[in-house]
Amino acid sequence: MLLLVGEGVSNAETATEPVIGYEIVTTYVSRILIKLDLRDRGQAVVFAHRTGLVGQI
Repeated sequence: MLLLVGEGVSNAETATEPVIGYEIVTTYVSRILIKLDLRDRGQAVVFAHRTGLVGQI
């Protein structure tokens, strides 16, 4: 999920998969932000890039 956030994929875009609903995506993203002590999706994107999860900035 953090990979998708890091790539800039929105919750709605992620939820288009038939297995994952919008509410589940929102919950997962919220939990990732809490566990990593991040304020918002923007910080999650930066975190994903800086840790090498997605291509470097």
